Order: sequence, then C-alpha cells, then structure tokens
Amino acid sequence: MVEDVAGLIPASQPDAALAELVGELRERFAHVVVVDDGSTAGADVFSAVRPRVDALLVHERNRGKGAALRTGFAWILENLPCAKGVVTADADGQHKTADICRVAAEVPSCRGGLVLGVRRFTGRVPLRSRFGNFWARVFFWILTGLSVGDTQTGLRGIPRDLLGRMLEIGGDRYEYETNMLLVLHRMGIQFLEVKIETVYEDNNSGSHFRPFRDSFRIYKLIIKYMASSFAS
Repeated sequence: MVEDVAGLIPASQPDAALAELVGELRERFAHVVVVDDGSTAGADVFSAVRPRVDALLVHERNRGKGAALRTGFAWILENLPCAKGVVTADADGQHKTADICRVAAEVPSCRGGLVLGVRRFTGRVPLRSRFGNFWARVFFWILTGLSVGDTQTGLRGIPRDLLGRMLEIGGDRYEYETNMLLVLHRMGIQFLEVKIETVYEDNNSGSHFRPFRDSFRIYKLIIKYMASSFAS
C-alpha cells in the first residue's frame, strides 16, 4: 500500500477506463483524488468512482487539464497533511497501475525533484502521437538545452515541497505540463525519468488533446521562455 503519496486523476468526459483505474489504485494507494473538469458526459462513471475516492472535485465548466491539476494540488495540500507528494495520472487508460506505483515510489526519495513517467514509444503508436512527441522533444531540447525523454507525459510524481509552486504556474490546458517543466528547470529542479509502458487504447480515441491548437500553446510557451532567457 502506498501510504505517503496521493494519486490525482483529472478527468473530462470519462469512460469505464476511469472507474477501472480508480478501482486498481484504491487497492494500492491510501489516498486517491479525482477532478471532474466540467464533464457533460460520464455521470455514471463518476457515480461509480465517488465512493472509492477521498474527494471528487467538480468544475462546473470545462477549464482544462492544467486548471484541474491545480484544483487537485490545492485540495491535497489543505486536506492531506500526511501526503509527502502526489502522483498524477491520465483518466483514459494510458497509464498502467504498475507504472503509476513505480513513479510514486520514487517521490519520497527523489530529493525534491520531479519524477517523470517516460514512455518508450515502441509498438503500435498512433502516427500523430509518435510525430507530435518526437518534435516536442526535439524542439524543447533545441530551445532550452534540456533533454527530456517525454515532455508530454501526464504521469508525474511531485514532492509536497513543490505543490505550492505548482499552484503558481500558469496555463489552464495542456500547456500547463510543459510550463511546469520550464519553470522547474529554471528553478534548478532535477528531473528523474522512470521508463513506463506506452499504451494507446483504441488508437488514443479517448484523448482530449487537440493536436494543432494545444501544440501551438505548448510551442508558444517554449519560445516565450527562450525570449525571456535571452533578454535576461
């Protein structure tokens, strides 16, 4: 049983994969929190999940993954003083429970660093995902000099000492996770990478990532980061 790291799952329009994941995490984690990010579907899934989590936090309208993560971080900081950190996971079945546990296990001993569950991108990976992740890594490295194996992973282990900082990081949607890397890199925070399985259920049809719009937000952040670095 993982006693000292809380599981956090942001969810929007979930299917049965969320209920299955929560059921598995409940057997391994002492604390699990789910954020319903303004879903207009999946009421039956949330009804099944509610009795099995410490909190089901609800956004009345869809505010984006970044906003959902901050809502979860704030609740955990206020209500789970025993938690030494948080592990975040996606609601669509992309993360195996064993991998979530492996990332969580590194949090108490990572000396205040960020733990990243890094996908291998082997096997049957949708072309848009393989292409997008490859160029995100390359672009990120060219502009920041920071080599990260998977800049878009949603499986992350965050020590408690960093949660207050997480609440200050901007970006309400998928760009939030990229902004997290940029801000922590600038702070001198180290990243620990844990290799995880690459899973794309039903050709990743459950993902809410919008390739053009969300990629534009991410690349704009990286360019803005570089501009501010050059200026200083």
